Amino acid sequence: MRALLVGLVMALPMTATAQNPICAPTGEIVAAAVEARKAGQGAEAARAGITEGLESDKAQFIPAVQPIVDWVYELPESDLKKDVAGSWVTQCEAQ
Repeated sequence: MRALLVGLVMALPMTATAQNPICAPTGEIVAAAVEARKAGQGAEAARAGITEGLESDKAQFIPAVQPIVDWVYELPESDLKKDVAGSWVTQCEAQ
């Protein structure tokens, strides 16, 4: 699953100015999914809420929402106590 997500993320258009411009926006999606799961929200509701919350400059990341949310909802609950989004961004930037 991780390889699929990395492949999807790497296929997204690069428009930001960071070293790897997709890392921070997709990290925000991860963070939103983690918070939704911690709040007891179902995956479907999390996907819809995150997608609706992406403003026009981040709309290009909509295709990444479903696989990221699915991945977050597959994580062991104990992992949600860690900095999942921070780890995502760190690994993304290491690519």
